[in-house]
Amino acid sequence: MISQTKQKGFTIVELLIVIVIIGILAAISIVAYNGVTQKARDDQRIADARNIVNAAASYQAENGTWPNASTLKGYSTIKLSGSAADRIGQATGALTAAPVVGDKDTKYWYQVCAGGVRLHYWVEAPTDGSAAGSKSLVTGTCP
Repeated sequence: MISQTKQKGFTIVELLIVIVIIGILAAISIVAYNGVTQKARDDQRIADARNIVNAAASYQAENGTWPNASTLKGYSTIKLSGSAADRIGQATGALTAAPVVGDKDTKYWYQVCAGGVRLHYWVEAPTDGSAAGSKSLVTGTCP
């Protein structure tokens, strides 16, 4: 009589099912992680924007005027990166460098208005139900 031995192990189907389940879990984790990192970058941008506007308000309180085009060496609207950020820092005396968050596309625009300043910044994953895009903080009587 021929004896049969039973081999122990997993079948290909069982292995494929496990691989598919691991893939699904990995995809869910990556999506959740991206949302968390976008929110963290947004929170940092909003905090930086508030700091810049507060610095401009401090400048206004000390000097009686908002940092303007002449203070910023000819710029009425500047993109805060590199030397432009140094200009706003020198003008307000409160900032020493441009805020840098995560990616190279993070930018802030500082705009001088008739009675105040407006600071524009980018939001990737807003929590207020609005679409991703440019947001702004306004101080003074900026329209």
